[in-house]
Amino acid sequence: MVDLYKILVFTIFFWGGFVLTYYLTPVVIQVVKVKRLFEKLSERSSHSVHVPSFGGVTFFVVFVLAISIAEQFFMAGRAIYLAPAATIMFVIGLKDDLTGISPLNKIIAQIIATTLLFLSTDFQITNLHGFIGLYEASPFLILPLSYAVVIFFINAFNLIDGIDGLASSLGAFYFTAFGFIFYFLNDWAFLSVSICMVGMFIAFLRYNLSTDKKIFMGDTGSLFIGFILVAFVIHLMASDFNDQLYLKNANFGVFLIALLFVPVLDSIRVFVARAAEGRSPFSPDRNHIHHIIMDRFELSHRQTTLRILLINIVVSWIFWAVCYYLPHLWAVLTLMAFSVLFSLYLRNLRQQLRVND
Repeated sequence: MVDLYKILVFTIFFWGGFVLTYYLTPVVIQVVKVKRLFEKLSERSSHSVHVPSFGGVTFFVVFVLAISIAEQFFMAGRAIYLAPAATIMFVIGLKDDLTGISPLNKIIAQIIATTLLFLSTDFQITNLHGFIGLYEASPFLILPLSYAVVIFFINAFNLIDGIDGLASSLGAFYFTAFGFIFYFLNDWAFLSVSICMVGMFIAFLRYNLSTDKKIFMGDTGSLFIGFILVAFVIHLMASDFNDQLYLKNANFGVFLIALLFVPVLDSIRVFVARAAEGRSPFSPDRNHIHHIIMDRFELSHRQTTLRILLINIVVSWIFWAVCYYLPHLWAVLTLMAFSVLFSLYLRNLRQQLRVND
């Protein structure tokens, strides 16, 4: 049960994240405009005018304060590893927004940040609880898999940040979902951080969706937030969650994939499509889910964001039920089948766009 003391603390964290973001973001916007730190426009840009980026500066400040204070309240010991690792991702994102950075150097930085994170036993997976048939597997198998998961999702979340409000709305939903999971696990420190991040994203959407004070999160924000989200995933998979989440233990990993459905599926789709065409996985195009839906149905950014957010929420609810009722093999096969069918649907929409053009 949550006592009144914890409720008060959670309320403070939510409003702290909201208020700090609401008043700090205009300061970032003003600095960007004065220093003219605008991202160059390209044919893939969703806007025809310069828009300030660097919303991730606010994210970084809010997160560092949140995790530092939360761990003082609830006496956890994870900030000493997570905060420095997240700082590396913030700095790399900032460098990318300011002057650009090569994909190779970006990956190297992500490996360094991930290595620092994995120095903590709280972020070391030793048992997959039956996910894809694995339990206590060799570190020579689980460690490379863990690195691959972290680096993949950092870039997946970065790639989904393509239209107004999408990454921020998905971020708010993901941290809300993680908040519920941490509640069931009695992890009050990470629950507090999740609540603070939800408040932060709600406040940020006021500017991200604005017409007069618009700002993007930029790589500064998307790389940083992607890292925090996947760090939570790694921590959860490294936790002892027996019978606390009302799911079959082997199916918890399946549910986490379904929870993060949009960036995970979208990145796999575009990486495979680009590789099939002989292009770099990081080469730009308009094959992302948000581009396809927005272009095919002639929707605004807000309309597209709302539809994709609802898709992710519905998929999460469906697969919570799937993972609760079905055996592991059937849950995995159901997720794979749904992903293939949805990918084929998106491919059909893209082909319709080419015909219309």
